[in-house]
Amino acid sequence: MKSKKQAAESGSFLTNTLAPVQRQTLEFLRNFLAEKGYAPSLKHIADFIGVKSASTAHFHLERLEDKGFIRRGADGMLELLDRVTPQLGPTAVPLVGVIAAGRPIEAIEQATTIEIPPSMIDGRGEVYCLEVSGNSMVDEHICDRDIVVIKKQDNAEDGQIVVALLEDGGATLKRYRRLKSGQVMLIPANPTMQPMTVDKVTIQGRLIGVIRELH
Repeated sequence: MKSKKQAAESGSFLTNTLAPVQRQTLEFLRNFLAEKGYAPSLKHIADFIGVKSASTAHFHLERLEDKGFIRRGADGMLELLDRVTPQLGPTAVPLVGVIAAGRPIEAIEQATTIEIPPSMIDGRGEVYCLEVSGNSMVDEHICDRDIVVIKKQDNAEDGQIVVALLEDGGATLKRYRRLKSGQVMLIPANPTMQPMTVDKVTIQGRLIGVIRELH
């Protein structure tokens, strides 16, 4: 869990950060609008950033809009807003996908990079980030669309919040508990949801921090 200091620091961190692929998308939008006079399609954007799925292009447009770089209308209108693109610093780490805090879902196609507070990096081991989807960990103050900071490791102790890869290939963020039967219980932090008991799980890391963008 994040400390009070980390919570205070993190509110502005995502607002001032663009992943490299979002920088590329923003530059593509500027050039396309200047040349054509209208906004590119999701397919145009996906082709430019080298992904197959239009949903990935839509994801990056949403982030640009959330961070105040563009404004989109219901009619497909897209407006560039006057804002300086920030520079990445030495604490940039991979944002490798979306993790479910509700049910297992697939990751984003293409890894990007975001900057995190230096206090979340201790120099001991690999660190990466995931965006949260869902509210099953809300009682641990982990909410939908938060960014979780994960220390990569393949083991876990009882009580730790982990990234767990299930046998069906889905990944989820839950509290880990090893049962006497040898099974693993993955426990949500939401009273409306039930724990998940599985025979086998692969640990991909444990939670070391949470970053939230304040609106």
